[in-house]
Order: sequence, then structure tokens, then C-alpha cells
Amino acid sequence: MKMPARVVGEEKVKIKKSFVKPWMGIKYLFKKPVTIKIPYEKVEPAPKYRGFHTLDWKKCVGCNFCGQICPARAIEMTWIEGEKRPHPKVDYGRCTFCQFCVDVCPTGALGFSENFYLTTGGFEEDLELYDWVPIHPDKVKELNEKFGDYRFPVERIEKKGDGVYVYHLRDGEKLEFKILGYGLRPPAAAKPKPAAKAQTKAPTKKEEPGKETAQPETKKEGTETEKKE
Repeated sequence: MKMPARVVGEEKVKIKKSFVKPWMGIKYLFKKPVTIKIPYEKVEPAPKYRGFHTLDWKKCVGCNFCGQICPARAIEMTWIEGEKRPHPKVDYGRCTFCQFCVDVCPTGALGFSENFYLTTGGFEEDLELYDWVPIHPDKVKELNEKFGDYRFPVERIEKKGDGVYVYHLRDGEKLEFKILGYGLRPPAAAKPKPAAKAQTKAPTKKEEPGKETAQPETKKEGTETEKKE
């Protein structure tokens, strides 16, 4: 049996008026702030902190175990030109950083870094940073050793026409690739075209000049008079 909900009206709530409480906040003006001034202050994350993902494209076999186990449906298998298997694309607008996808990866291709914060200017093109195909863990480690602030490794994602994306990394390096489609089945652009079969004709014998081709002899039946004789 469902109990009826009881809502207390505002007129029944007792509010104690006080002239002192509003002035009690003045004491915090003389105390040090508790918040962290990002990105001016750096914070060391805990060891093995579950941050942004990394991906070794060569080890990834496109099994989609990561997409199946993701509780937030934040992973979409992506076909990239030149790759034989699809790779996961992570949407950080949905990701809960549970790292179930990393635990279930059979080849260890999908991992996570200790990078933990991503700040943007609030522009429309900045939203591309929240939906990306992770890069190699060695490159993320290299950027962390250079900058040491654990920020998102990609500074800007440039979206060109015909599905071409350019990742502008923080050290100035560019990673360009073309997305052909999404899903487990390869799109039409990713399927190899069948090789055209050459139609071969049986070689014909050429007649040499001055020579006649021998014709097979055929037996003729004799006439009735010849048979009687």
C-alpha cells in the first residue's frame, strides 16, 4: 500500500527572524579561500585516478565489449579510414568514469589516464572536445611530463568536410584522420572493392599459310547395289 505524500505548506514552516545572521558572513572575508583557482593552481591527482581514456589503435580489435558494458551508453564504435577494425568513441557528456570499459577490454587497448579536468571557452566548436576517439597512452604520458597539469591532451578538435577530423594536441602536433561511419558493421566506404575478374578466352590455333587443316574422315555407307554385290 502506497502511503500518501504529505506536503507542508510554507505558512506552517516556522522561520526565526534574526538580524545577526546576515552579518556573520563577514568573517569569511578574512579567511583563505577553500576553492582551487583552475588553471592557475595545480593539483596532484590520486594514484590510478580514473580520468580521461587512452586507446592503443593497434591493439584494439573492435569487439565492442566496452560499448556493451557501458551503463551510460557513452561509447560508439567508429570506423576510421585505414583501420581494419572499428574503435570506440567516448562521449564525455554521458560518461560516468566508472571504467567498466577498461576492465572488460580483452586486449588492454583501452585504458585511462590521470588527466581529470577539461575547461573550454563555452563556444559551440568547443563541444567537439567532449566526444573523441582516445589517443595512444604514450602520447598522453609525454604531454603530462611536459606540462604536468593533467589537462585534456587535445587543445582543439577541427572538424573538416567529408568526415575529416584534426586533433590539435597541446604540444602543437596534429593528428588527422577520416571517419567513415559508425556501428559494428563496416560502412560501404570501408568495404574493400572486389577485384574485377579478367575474362580469358581459350587460345585459338592460328593456321599457317600454305597448310590446310586436316579434316576428320567420315565413313560413308554404301549403296544398296554395292551391298548386293
